[in-house]
Amino acid sequence: MNAAQYFDHWNTVHRDLLRAVAVLSDDDLSFQPSPHYERTVKDILLHIINLEEAWIHFVIRRALPAWPEEDQSLNSVEALQHKLQNVFSETMIYLNTVPVDDLNRVVQVPDDGVPKLSWILWHVLEQQIHHRGELFLCISLLGKERPILDRPE
Repeated sequence: MNAAQYFDHWNTVHRDLLRAVAVLSDDDLSFQPSPHYERTVKDILLHIINLEEAWIHFVIRRALPAWPEEDQSLNSVEALQHKLQNVFSETMIYLNTVPVDDLNRVVQVPDDGVPKLSWILWHVLEQQIHHRGELFLCISLLGKERPILDRPE
C-alpha cells in the first residue's frame, strides 16, 4: 500500500472541490462573505492551492526553492481550476511513490518543527476540507446551487 491508496478519499475531496468551483463565474471571485472575513472567493481558492503547494511540494518534496506566494495572477475560474488540477496531479504522482510505512518519517520544516509526514498530509487534507466548506458557504450566499456531495459514486 502507498500513501495515495491510504489517502484515497483525497480524490473525492478534490473532485467535489472542482465541482464547487465549476458553479462559479469570474464575477463571483471577488465575493467576500463578510466584512469580518478577510478572504474573497478567489482568496479561498488561492489559499487551498498555496497550502498544498507549500506543504507538499516545498516542505516535503523540496521541489520548490521557497514557500510559494499565492499567485494573484490567477484571475479567472478557468485559471484557478487549471492550477488546482495541476497541483493535485503533482501531489497524487508523489503520493503514489510513498510507501505507507514512510508515513511515520519525520520531516524537517524549514526554520520550524519536525512533524511526521502523516501529520503534514492530514493537515493539508483537513485544511482543504475546511476551506472547501467556506467555499460552499459562499456559493450559498451567492444564491447558487451547491453540488451534492453526500452520494456515493
